Amino acid sequence: MAPLYIRLAAQNLEYFSMRFGVDLESVLYVDEGDIVVAHENLQRALEVVRMVSEYLFSLGRVPVFLGGEHTITYGTARATGEYYKNVCVVVFDAHADLRNEYMGSRMSHACVVSRLVEVLGRDSVVLVGTRAVSREEYEKLREGRIRYIPTRTFRKLGLKHVAQVLSDYVSSCRAVYISVDMDVFDPAFAPGVATPEPDGLTPSDILDLLPEILSSKFVALDVVEVVPPYDPSMVTSMLAAKVVIEFLSGLYSHLKP
Repeated sequence: MAPLYIRLAAQNLEYFSMRFGVDLESVLYVDEGDIVVAHENLQRALEVVRMVSEYLFSLGRVPVFLGGEHTITYGTARATGEYYKNVCVVVFDAHADLRNEYMGSRMSHACVVSRLVEVLGRDSVVLVGTRAVSREEYEKLREGRIRYIPTRTFRKLGLKHVAQVLSDYVSSCRAVYISVDMDVFDPAFAPGVATPEPDGLTPSDILDLLPEILSSKFVALDVVEVVPPYDPSMVTSMLAAKVVIEFLSGLYSHLKP
């Protein structure tokens, strides 16, 4: 239900971005609708997501993927890596998602970053806004198995520092994919998620970061973990829609003639 509710929330927002000076209503973009997944088997469903995503890239599109469960990123980011070959994936998430398995499954929202590291390489993935980990995940972070920028770095060192570190991380990549798990935001701003975690980022932490890092090498975005039944006021869906609007506006400001 997340894509539908994010679309509905977007209808109540202004499409002019003051950050980028872009009126998104004047920009040609296409809503391709939902990917129809007829398979109950998760692996097959993710393969359908991957195939559709790669097809969109082959058309020269810059796709924005809207979803609920974070596992879809395994399909969409894999397609990005296969199409562009040298891709960095920036994951904004309260959680590390570095478990090897969760509740008997190697393919879930708690394992998605581990699976991405397996197919793309650990130097191709960076976590941002991390603040909730298991002991297993903490040891992996301590051992330097993946690069990450915890939430406290935003507060201790500021936005400019985070932007510089992140830009350095992705400087050698041909393409950059962004994944925004909505629980990266503090529950005060995004209560309608599956696993809310206190002590999170504010909307401005991420929205003001976009002008500092976006460039023409950014090729896709996903916004995931929106759970409409937990979000009766649609606050989370509206924030998700705002992230999309600002991302597209910022990207257009770099791509326009």
